Amino acid sequence: MPIIEPEFMALTADLDVAAWWAENEACAQPGRNKPRCPASFSPDDHWIFEFMAVPSTLRYYHDADYRNALHAEVNAITLAHVGRAFFDEDTWRTTPKRIENLFGCEFGYHEGSTPWLMSVTDDPDEFAAVLDRAEATDLRTWSLPEEYLAEWEERKAAGKPLPKLGTGSRGPATIMTSVLKPEIVFYWIYDHPDLMRRFRDVLAAKMVEFNRILREFSGNDEPGWWITDDNSALFNRRLYREYCYPVLERVLAALAPGDARRYQHSDSAMGHLLEQQYALGIRDVNYGPTVDAAFIREQMPDALINGQMPPMLLRNGSPEEIRARVVEDFDKAGGNGLLNVTTAGSLAAGTGVGRMRWFMQTVQECCRYDADGRG
Repeated sequence: MPIIEPEFMALTADLDVAAWWAENEACAQPGRNKPRCPASFSPDDHWIFEFMAVPSTLRYYHDADYRNALHAEVNAITLAHVGRAFFDEDTWRTTPKRIENLFGCEFGYHEGSTPWLMSVTDDPDEFAAVLDRAEATDLRTWSLPEEYLAEWEERKAAGKPLPKLGTGSRGPATIMTSVLKPEIVFYWIYDHPDLMRRFRDVLAAKMVEFNRILREFSGNDEPGWWITDDNSALFNRRLYREYCYPVLERVLAALAPGDARRYQHSDSAMGHLLEQQYALGIRDVNYGPTVDAAFIREQMPDALINGQMPPMLLRNGSPEEIRARVVEDFDKAGGNGLLNVTTAGSLAAGTGVGRMRWFMQTVQECCRYDADGRG
């Protein structure tokens, strides 16, 4: 059974979700010349599994028909209660390669969990050979598997929409700590610094080459780049500047030049890295719940802040606690019209549609620019 919290449904009995979304769309532009702050949700596979008490995560990932049917069932529920469908009902069976795959890193699938990238080796000599192979790989023939190309042509022939590829990826901190175990990354930074600098440089070059190939193939000529880099917090300022910053600097210069969108998501406590993020030209951010909204605004005065509701507070908190946090974040970071009220990270598994409705109603009532004394 889906999670529909009766207390929160009662509190939002008068919420007009269609009108809410219509107003929300009118609030998308930056600045205060709009009715209120916009708001958004980011439910994902973790959220679906708990929301629907899914019996098999393996089937979800390996059976496209099952996955599509589950998405349709969830969409019907969220449309009825929240006014939006969040999930694709015609998912792809195949995918292009990922940059992690170039270094021999592949997903492991286990019942009851989401896929997890498996580390490659803890032997430095073996990893040097991995880098040799990565540098020698012809990405034009490697990036797009035959199965993916066949599905692309099937969808194209059927007149279905085709995605624009090469729009973003995980960031260097998370890529490095997936290809190698996190502790190995930091041991080798000190014990084998030349090897790790080589990893950094190969990664930067191949990320640009790989994503240019994806863009060319899919006809994507729109500059911009999104980054998901949850493991950023593992790096202190010095190590981030030496091992992560150069990768992002090169990737962003190539794929998000000028004033193109540069977006960073990280669930982690990476407040110590905001100065470097800002220097990279990142102006659209979604940081972890321990990074205070006022601190983000101080460090990034002209950035769009997507947050800063702690996902577990929305899932577990009382109506009063949720409302207080929305108001607090709006007061700290919404005054210049550059706040999108959302969770600091994805929507936590176990959050039901009643709480989503309360979140919507709270933003509607408490984050307005067209009411005296707000902002």
